[in-house]
Amino acid sequence: MDSDVIIIGAGVIGCAIAYNLGKAGVKTLVIDKADGVGREASWAGAGVLTSHASTREPYPELCRASLAIYPSLADELKASTRIDIEFIQSGTLSLFFDEEEKDGLIGLAERRIDRGFSAEVLTAEQVWEIEPAVSRSVVGGVRFPEDAQVRNPKLVRALSKGAVLSGARFLLGNPVDGFVREKDRISGVKVNGEIFRGDTIVIAAGCWSGALAKELGVHLPIQPSRGQIVLVDTMPLVLRHTIDGLGVYVVPRSDGKILIGATVEFVGYDKRTTLVGVQQMIEAGTTLIPKLAEMSFTQAWAGLRPHIRNGPCLGKLPGLDNVIIASGHFKNGILLAPITGALISELITTGVPSLSLEPFSPSMN
Repeated sequence: MDSDVIIIGAGVIGCAIAYNLGKAGVKTLVIDKADGVGREASWAGAGVLTSHASTREPYPELCRASLAIYPSLADELKASTRIDIEFIQSGTLSLFFDEEEKDGLIGLAERRIDRGFSAEVLTAEQVWEIEPAVSRSVVGGVRFPEDAQVRNPKLVRALSKGAVLSGARFLLGNPVDGFVREKDRISGVKVNGEIFRGDTIVIAAGCWSGALAKELGVHLPIQPSRGQIVLVDTMPLVLRHTIDGLGVYVVPRSDGKILIGATVEFVGYDKRTTLVGVQQMIEAGTTLIPKLAEMSFTQAWAGLRPHIRNGPCLGKLPGLDNVIIASGHFKNGILLAPITGALISELITTGVPSLSLEPFSPSMN
């Protein structure tokens, strides 16, 4: 069966694109080598939704636009799929422990306020008042009240279910092992010897996207970046905000567990957790929140984020007008999924996305 669009990759980006295309009435097929949706970086992330930059540059604007979509998207998905993605606008509390960190964070807060964005500078006493479990060594903090979080596995399931309800098909457990080229167009993909044809091909395969682009003769230096995360059981919950500091974030979930993450390691396609990585997360997390040292260690895991120098990489592949790339979101795949899904859908259906994709063009890399 032919499709209007074939999406390679059933992570949060691929599912967000399929969801938006479904709402636009576009016949879509999503293909993934995994036997379920969101099995790679989309599952492994912490679901943090933060946008702290104070400039009007294209990337911060993209992040802010995507964060703004989340409240209505959460309601929409719950109504249509009955899946609660657990969108919580808990805010982020960024802590500083010395004068250098203090100057940097307060400077950022002041620039944000001057430019019409939200931020609140707190003394140490004010930090302890709203988060009593924070270390007594803290000098102060900055609160970013608009930051939020979601349960990312639930987000991917909801987007995929919403896409299916709108007519999308999913072919899972089957890797794409080749492309069908007709003159200057890619007319289909090969899966286990079978050909699936589509008018437009979208590559949204995370850190494997570069390898697929290479098969089409396009060099995109997308590489995996390993992130290790530790999960702690803290019932009753000891935090209300996401805590940011010492190179890690500490994320309180609604189920009473807390995530501490994440490392940034360029070690190829190695998804192992390591003693040094887990130790790094635990030491930083317990320095920020000493009470965590008394809590139960639940588990640790690692995911591979897609990193590219000028990412994310969004738009048509050079020389192939009907092949679109949507990858390279690095640490912000969950944050940027709603806007990526909307813009790539608009690019396919109207040719004119509501925000320019030019700054994120594959040709920039």
